[in-house]
Amino acid sequence: MKRIVGSMLLVLMSAAGFAQVSINNGDGTVLTQRYCYNDTNYHLAGTPSGGSFSGCGILQRNGQWYFNPVEATKGISVFPYQCALTYTASNGQSISRNLLIDKPVVISPPIADIGLCIDTFHLQAKMLYAGAYDYAWSPAAFLDRPDTSFTKGRVSQTTTFVLTATDRVSGCQGSDTVIVTRYPVPVLTVTPASASINARGSVQLLASGAEYYEWSPYAGLSHPAIANPVASPEGPVKYTVVGYNSFSCSDTAEVFIDVHETLAIPNAFTPNGDGKNDFFAVKNMGYQGVHNFRIFDRWGRMVFETMDALRGWDGTIKGEPAAQGMYFYEIRLSLRDGNAKVFKGDVMLMR
Repeated sequence: MKRIVGSMLLVLMSAAGFAQVSINNGDGTVLTQRYCYNDTNYHLAGTPSGGSFSGCGILQRNGQWYFNPVEATKGISVFPYQCALTYTASNGQSISRNLLIDKPVVISPPIADIGLCIDTFHLQAKMLYAGAYDYAWSPAAFLDRPDTSFTKGRVSQTTTFVLTATDRVSGCQGSDTVIVTRYPVPVLTVTPASASINARGSVQLLASGAEYYEWSPYAGLSHPAIANPVASPEGPVKYTVVGYNSFSCSDTAEVFIDVHETLAIPNAFTPNGDGKNDFFAVKNMGYQGVHNFRIFDRWGRMVFETMDALRGWDGTIKGEPAAQGMYFYEIRLSLRDGNAKVFKGDVMLMR
């Protein structure tokens, strides 16, 4: 009787000592042996329980064993990558399985966020590893081709887009997010919208609706980078002002200034010191060049000469008041078109 019982115990001990060793997923299902490259801890279980794991990408947390593809491929740049996973049971038996990690599906460089002053834009993604990929942008409604790595779009407000890339061979996926920000655009106005001034005159301009301003052409402006320059153009001109806000978005406005350059030469003057019509000069003179400004008496003698046609003759001869009467002038000007013109006539000096 003792011999029979001893034999049975030996059989049971032998069976227990050579129990089948296996590796499974943590939920008891068949071990997954092909993984996408991602930083995820996959729960592992060994049979019989109570043993330990070793090999690539093994982590232990709170008494549980995990496999992490990123940990398994540290320092690896060639994919797919294969490595061994080993489970050693408490009875000393062990089993190994090879695990395969597919190449990372990584959008690189990351897609940069975009800021827009206009409503159109384009998006482009590049993959870290070559291969065949399917692309899906979301939301797709704002894009011309939401199924390609390069697409154009249009938005009226700030929108967040997510790109998902899927490797056609492994089925592994990667994603990236880009924010397309629609900036406010200034609405520019300028006053006056048009103006008419006499030659050598000026007009105050005023632009509003932006934070920074740039006028062109610069000629004739007191300052080209302020909202309210004074314009003193030499001839008719159209000024353009571009206004920018803090996002560098811009708007444009224009103002046309007409310059009246019709020369006027009076036929009489009264140099009596009352501040009215005290000088004989060219009126409404623009930026013409003066070749000569001469005054002659009735006998043809030149009694006055100057190059200042704007100020003209004050009615004196060598510092003494000239006699009342008729005098003659000869004024030679260089016009803005480059031609020279001579003006001759008579003027009455009245006292």
